[in-house]
Amino acid sequence: MQLSRDGAASNGRSASGALRLAMARAADDLFDLAVSVIGVIHTRASQDELIKHLSDERLQVLLDGPEGQLGAATLDRAFLVALIQQQTMGRLTGVAADERPFTGTDAALTAPLIDSTLRRASELADRPQDVLCLSGFKFGARAEDARAIVLAMEAERFRIFDLTLEFGGGPQQGTICLILPEPRKPEKSEAGEAADQSVPRLGPAVEMARADLSAVICRMRIPLAELSRMQPGDMLPLIQEHLDRTDLVTIQGKKIAEGRLGQINGMRALRLNETRLPRHHTPDQDGFAADIGVPSAMVNDPMTVEGRKIDAEEPEQAVPAATKTPIDEDSDDAINQMTAKEAAQRISELAGIEEDDVAPDGGEYAPLPMTLD
Repeated sequence: MQLSRDGAASNGRSASGALRLAMARAADDLFDLAVSVIGVIHTRASQDELIKHLSDERLQVLLDGPEGQLGAATLDRAFLVALIQQQTMGRLTGVAADERPFTGTDAALTAPLIDSTLRRASELADRPQDVLCLSGFKFGARAEDARAIVLAMEAERFRIFDLTLEFGGGPQQGTICLILPEPRKPEKSEAGEAADQSVPRLGPAVEMARADLSAVICRMRIPLAELSRMQPGDMLPLIQEHLDRTDLVTIQGKKIAEGRLGQINGMRALRLNETRLPRHHTPDQDGFAADIGVPSAMVNDPMTVEGRKIDAEEPEQAVPAATKTPIDEDSDDAINQMTAKEAAQRISELAGIEEDDVAPDGGEYAPLPMTLD
């Protein structure tokens, strides 16, 4: 059994202090009865020790609590007589209490004071465990004797508050004992959830971590002599084709993604893993560089894997051997009678273009990749 006396509340108002104040206010508001709590003894006891705090010489009352829990209150005859006199005659007469048996009416007269005291005490207490202990209890029914109280109580441990009261500022005194079950400790799962709410999670910490990434627009080679002549403010020509192949690299220089350079809301931006689509000559609605396609194009393109275009190899086709026929260069149908290669060669000769200036298949040479370290 643990015993503690009221008076050393270091962390806000304790349960004892809350009951002291609540009892005085409830008696004054309900019955206009001046009550001073001159002493409070707070005791903790197990169920086996409960019988020591009960006596058949007192009025026994059961209290209904939350979740089916039961508490108890016991009052001595002096306290009961003071309540009866104040409620019936409006004053204390000082007549000593008789030894008659207690009745259900006696218990009913104590109900308003008990209910109001417990409700006010739960609101006045500051400590969470005290609030939990005092909350939800109200008058239930009169018990026949102390044995009935012990049999009805099911909790393993109890908190017991013995209050000594002085009525009307005079010599008349009485006592009341409140027996409330010790609040049950939360289950492990509930305790774990409560701990999770107080301990910072990993996600927000990771989100606040700094990750420096660099966007490499292009890489280019220039002669050493030209590099040595460069001065601050000199400009390097960049091929527009490389704006859609910007590399995103870590501080160690490792490439982790590829995208295209652009802007959004007036700020520089990089869109990752875009599919290379036919070139357009104007930026899209978000201000990104040319060649930007819609996401659906990237999804529907069977030759795109994770936003990157896979060059498909053209199947080799057997080209039938063309039979050469005499061509009259002065004829109007001379061009029509040539093969495609002969026609391209003839047109190049007429235009004064050397054969080396023409790319294979008659197209233009694609610009060489350029990078800037």
